[in-house]
Amino acid sequence: MSPYQVLGISEEASFEEIQSARARLLASLGADEQQQERVEQAYDAILMQRLRLRKEGKIAVPDRIRYAEQRAAHPEPELSLPRPAAQNPPWVSRWLDTPSTADALWPAALLGGLGGWVILAPDEYPSLQLALGLMACIYFLYRKERRFIRAFLLALAGLSLGLMLAYGIALPLTGGDAPGALLVGITFTVMWLVTSFLR
Repeated sequence: MSPYQVLGISEEASFEEIQSARARLLASLGADEQQQERVEQAYDAILMQRLRLRKEGKIAVPDRIRYAEQRAAHPEPELSLPRPAAQNPPWVSRWLDTPSTADALWPAALLGGLGGWVILAPDEYPSLQLALGLMACIYFLYRKERRFIRAFLLALAGLSLGLMLAYGIALPLTGGDAPGALLVGITFTVMWLVTSFLR
């Protein structure tokens, strides 16, 4: 039986057809090592025969292969795509998140609703409003990683940073008499950023 018959191809088959026949047969044989060896031997015999015929000039060699050196000397200009930015270190990837639209909108809606409550009733329960915002922040962070302590600490850090920024920005701009709605609005914005873009 000729190597071509073993692979189930004709003698005029292209190199790609030979490779696909080999791959197809090896996949279909499973763990039968003896048959796999037979397919490999037929494949090797065909390749050696093709190489010998090519050296003797009995097989036409495509120009892209025959004149490969000349093509290398005059390479075609390649379109250069912008290179991606350097990958972040692993510890940054563990902290940063790329939220889906829903993951960014739900916290924004809830914290925005709490902010609206502050605007409508600025003197009523400001600490309750901040506590509800903190609990919402903890909930949304916990949903991402299922790690309560981490979610609690990130939410608390967001609340603290938000309050520091609010007092650091709003008080100097308003002459020391900043409305509570402005302070809570800045705080809720920072908490939303923490909730959406950290995990």
